[in-house]
Amino acid sequence: MTARSGLGPRLEAYLQTHLDNPPDAVEILSDEPALEYFSHDIAGPGERPIAVVLRPRTVKGLVHAIRAAHEEGLAIYPRGGGLSYTAGYTSGTAQGAALDLSAMSSVSTIDEANRCVTVQAGCTWEHLHRRLADTRWRTPFAGPLSGYESTVGGALSNDAAFFGSAQHGSSRNGVLGLTAVLADGTVLSTGTHHARPHPHPAGPDLTPLFLGDGGALAVKAEVTLALVPRGGTSRFASFAFSDVQSMLAAQDALIDHPLLMECFGFDRDAHRNLARGGLTALESAEMLKDIARSESRLPRRLARLLSAAAHGRRLVTDLECSLHLAFEGADEPSCDAALASAITLATALGGTALPDTIPRITHTRPFRPIKALLGPSGERWLPVHGVFRPSDTANGWAAIEAFRALNGDRMAAANITTSALTVTAGRALLLEVHFFWPDALGPFLRRRVRPEQLRDHGGAPDNPQTRAVVHELRRELADALTRAGATHFQVGRFYTVEHPPPAARLLSAIKQAVDPNARLNPGLGTVP
Repeated sequence: MTARSGLGPRLEAYLQTHLDNPPDAVEILSDEPALEYFSHDIAGPGERPIAVVLRPRTVKGLVHAIRAAHEEGLAIYPRGGGLSYTAGYTSGTAQGAALDLSAMSSVSTIDEANRCVTVQAGCTWEHLHRRLADTRWRTPFAGPLSGYESTVGGALSNDAAFFGSAQHGSSRNGVLGLTAVLADGTVLSTGTHHARPHPHPAGPDLTPLFLGDGGALAVKAEVTLALVPRGGTSRFASFAFSDVQSMLAAQDALIDHPLLMECFGFDRDAHRNLARGGLTALESAEMLKDIARSESRLPRRLARLLSAAAHGRRLVTDLECSLHLAFEGADEPSCDAALASAITLATALGGTALPDTIPRITHTRPFRPIKALLGPSGERWLPVHGVFRPSDTANGWAAIEAFRALNGDRMAAANITTSALTVTAGRALLLEVHFFWPDALGPFLRRRVRPEQLRDHGGAPDNPQTRAVVHELRRELADALTRAGATHFQVGRFYTVEHPPPAARLLSAIKQAVDPNARLNPGLGTVP
């Protein structure tokens, strides 16, 4: 699997002609290991191998990388943190270049006076979180669970939810403007990005058009996000429920609850996986340090440390399902009032209070090195999800239960297991099912899993038959969730998006205007 003959040198010659400033340079990768890696995502290989990889460091470098690919007639597959599981950046039917934006990772400007921050699209949420740590500000949506490696541009292209989502919704919210590059290298600014970032652009704003597009309309270069005050006080709560439907009813009732930042739940099988995976001694010690740093009063700090040590593992065993809440506010009275109200509500709906270790640890240090690319015993992992309005959430969970009942024997015979995660995202609820099965680690996973995971599970045997069954089952469940009323994040080339005819015609016309030769991520499901 090597680059098309002469492609690398021709691209290099083009870039050397147009870029004379070393910081603007574009790295070109065409060796076999790199091409193999960039031709895969979590779910597996794309339809055909990537021909070459372009890695710009600046906006100018990005412009000329796209122009160079345009001159060669290559499709362009933009890629941020690389954590797609829906073929969101792997090559489709057209031969193409992977456009790796991970080197465009700086925080350009923190403008506290105007309450906004401008970042390059390849900036990770963890890096942005660290840069804002010494200020009194945060972004409304603060990042996905994978934010240690996931990028701002990737989340805006595919949509995402978790940190801050219960209060502020998904990653779409809080975007003031962006600079993007079209398929021919034209630079486009939306909002007021062409001048100075401003909270109120005049007239129609094009920014939302490029959110959730998967990179099929333009490649994001820089993004300006709103800033909101960081709460000085936090509170946490966890509850056990006898069944997921009751837990989902509580999540529904907590929508729009004051100061609620995160609201997420686990089903029975997720608890079992957490218990199986456990925590290493080092991880346990680090988490206890995080809790200690988050508590200012010594008696409370000692109590929390003892609670975490005593209940950390017991929390995740023998529970049918559990709901976890994190609150953030300006002062203790407001946080205490929000917490008390939530406890009353959750208890009335069948919740039983648990130690708050899980949300406290999760919220206190939100971004950690990713271990969840594999199951607790080294199994392969592949998720599928649906985003539901509150009135359809019960139907969504019923579809999951029906799927599990129908396919239980088949999955058991192949040693396939599932678990579920629920997340509140503004006024929507996300239901995500995780498939696990024994299999070899492909090129993507061998490069991305933790060193100890590669050491312990890198020799797992290839299991193509079970892998094919998992992909078939995931397709069936995705379709069932869509029929139950779901929309989807990270559409990629997996989920189906149906646009009414007038909207489809308009979207096709926009695609034709910004990308007349269909070079940007061709075949992506976001664009008809």
